[in-house]
Amino acid sequence: MNIIPFNLPIKIKPKTSRMTYEIIQRNRSPQKPLVSIITPIFNNEKTIHQTVQSVLNQSIGHDYLEYILIDDGSTDSTRNILTKYAKEFPSITLAFLKSNTGNPAFPRNLGMKLATAPYLTFLDADDWLEKTGLEKLYSVLEETGDDYVVGRTIKMGMKQPKVMAEHESCIDRRSISPISIPHIFHHLGPRARMIKSSIVKKHNLAFPEMKYAEDKQFFIDYLLHAKKISTTTSTIYYLNRLDDNEHSLTKQTNVLKKMHCNMKVIHYFHQKKIDPQLKQMVMNRLYEFDCFNQFMHRYYTLRSDAPSYLERTKDLLKQIAYIRTFRKILKTTAKLNDDIANYVSEPINHICYELFQKKQYKKIEELFKWHKEEKIKQYVMKANKPYMITPLMEPYHLIPVPMYAELIEAHALDNKFYLHIKIAGDFLDTPAELLFRDQKNFNNEFVFKLPPYPIGGLAVELPISWLHAFNSSVYSVFFRYREYQKIHIAVPSTKMKASCKNKKNFYFYTTTHQHLALKVQ
Repeated sequence: MNIIPFNLPIKIKPKTSRMTYEIIQRNRSPQKPLVSIITPIFNNEKTIHQTVQSVLNQSIGHDYLEYILIDDGSTDSTRNILTKYAKEFPSITLAFLKSNTGNPAFPRNLGMKLATAPYLTFLDADDWLEKTGLEKLYSVLEETGDDYVVGRTIKMGMKQPKVMAEHESCIDRRSISPISIPHIFHHLGPRARMIKSSIVKKHNLAFPEMKYAEDKQFFIDYLLHAKKISTTTSTIYYLNRLDDNEHSLTKQTNVLKKMHCNMKVIHYFHQKKIDPQLKQMVMNRLYEFDCFNQFMHRYYTLRSDAPSYLERTKDLLKQIAYIRTFRKILKTTAKLNDDIANYVSEPINHICYELFQKKQYKKIEELFKWHKEEKIKQYVMKANKPYMITPLMEPYHLIPVPMYAELIEAHALDNKFYLHIKIAGDFLDTPAELLFRDQKNFNNEFVFKLPPYPIGGLAVELPISWLHAFNSSVYSVFFRYREYQKIHIAVPSTKMKASCKNKKNFYFYTTTHQHLALKVQ
């Protein structure tokens, strides 16, 4: 293989504006590639085999893929592993950076510059793809001509697997406007999505060189240029959170450094001219999701019961840094004669904002500690509106919630389950369904469409014959509305059980957290 030195100019950040790299191999497959896959790599010797093999084993055929591997200065055996793969598979483009850049932005930008396929997708070096993943995404874009498609990501953690970003894969959508999915700008990691190379080149899109939030800025930018998009229910991507890669930048970057990067992204989009409705959605993501849900909700974790004076002093300094950082965030809207409250929709975050303005930081700490740790929350109804009962005194003792579902009674009769469910909240006029999701296999789920809600509660008749398709397992049961927003169905009576035997044994029961579940044997 010929090693060719290059200097790549990318106008992003002075310190890496001319980063030297070597191309160990260019794609030498005789087939014209359909998709370019870009993987930035740094010291991933433990995980890179599974990542690379997941691409080589794609059902679309690796000869029709261009796999661009960018090693960012690895010091372990990663480069030897990559070189062996490149020798064996001509569809691989392999580049080595002379030194580590400290973030995945430059390697991804280099990958996009080297890409020759009409479509781009990204795969991190500790994750892997479903075997049919790329074929599914490619087929959708070819079928529709859309600018963007995203599918299902399964987060593989130390506990049960979890479906990431339900709005991205709850239903199959084709040729819709991005604005039709309210949370489209949420959860924008480089996973399970495919985009057009032509749009990236036309608008000079690039990942900003930051340790965190670079993917968020890039994909928001891209979606602002996408006219039509699609989503698929197919599983595409497995996100590795099994703690076997200590080099993950997500794990290395602390929350204050993350917020520093987030503020850069906020300033970036404040300066852009964006359609007002799209800007509302973008800012909701940047402020509510990043600044409240991912930042202030963790404020309570800064206080510990450490006995030493030194540890308590460190905790206090962290709390002060948190408060100062959030004040800087508020100033990003104040300078524009705007109010952060305009971009916040969740009632609990409005309460947090009010408490912060009043400098009642201990109440913020108490509220979010309770919200995170109390698994069995209590609710009360007022004028058919559900409220969560918090430990705070008035006026914050009751906080409204958008929707609430509670099982009143359940029994089996004549080969049917009868479930009487009380529904309350702000979205009673929207279609809804019961979602049964296998706790062991998240690709195994069933949906039962619900009739309109009558006054006094919902009577669901669930035929046993419909349940025969369920494999033996335990299923979480959710009430899902507005396509992808879901809540557990509360069961205040822990003794509630309903069972029926018909070819299989079916048991509706109450979990330890007082939620409805179904066991099939």
